[in-house]
Amino acid sequence: MRSKTEAIIISSMNLGEADKLVTFFSLDRGMQKGVAKNARKSFRRFGAGLESFTYCRLHLHEREHQDLLRIESADILTQASAICDDLQRAAVGAVILELVRELAPPGERNATAFLLLANVLQLLNRGEEPVFLLRVFEIRFLSLLGYQPKLDHCLSCGRQSAGEMVFHGMKGGVLCSDCMVSSGDPQVRISPGAIGFYYQALRMDMDKICRLKPSAAIMQELDRTFSDHTFHILGKRLKSTEFLRSVCSI
Repeated sequence: MRSKTEAIIISSMNLGEADKLVTFFSLDRGMQKGVAKNARKSFRRFGAGLESFTYCRLHLHEREHQDLLRIESADILTQASAICDDLQRAAVGAVILELVRELAPPGERNATAFLLLANVLQLLNRGEEPVFLLRVFEIRFLSLLGYQPKLDHCLSCGRQSAGEMVFHGMKGGVLCSDCMVSSGDPQVRISPGAIGFYYQALRMDMDKICRLKPSAAIMQELDRTFSDHTFHILGKRLKSTEFLRSVCSI
């Protein structure tokens, strides 16, 4: 059966002498993998359409009882040249794509998550502040997949987040200072300002999101919070985050 889908390329790697193994996030199919036969020899059918960050239309050939799709060709709709030409943007983009690859369930359609990814990559390519966009993407993407942390009240006593709280990664939310029993481990503290930004970024329309101007301190608090949160979801650290920290201060 032949079909087509809009997709964002997450990654591609050489396979055999001429093929490519492509991971992509699709508007109507979610996370998928496919083989592009002779992709390294056929510029006419693929060109640069299988490069990471590319928004394209993939033409597919499906067969029953085969796990991998066959990618017949790719039409480029939008190419993220500005992301690839800037080290900081490329590093932020790599974290975004790794989050999608690690968290999006294979074959599960999520059009809202796809449009969020497309929108954030467009803003990143357009020149908006990279680390800010990463925080916005983390906040909204994790919420769409059902991993939204609870920051508005203490998970133990129910007290609203009026002052500084402590994020508890294993519980996926915050505890107030009265309920937090120190284990001796470093505590991830989060201020009312960071919590307020979190809920603003979660609810604001994407076409207005760049009007928010959080301080560097708020961005650092949310970096620590989401680093801890994703670690407890995945059971590991994102590899691309280390590269991002090596090229910019977050």
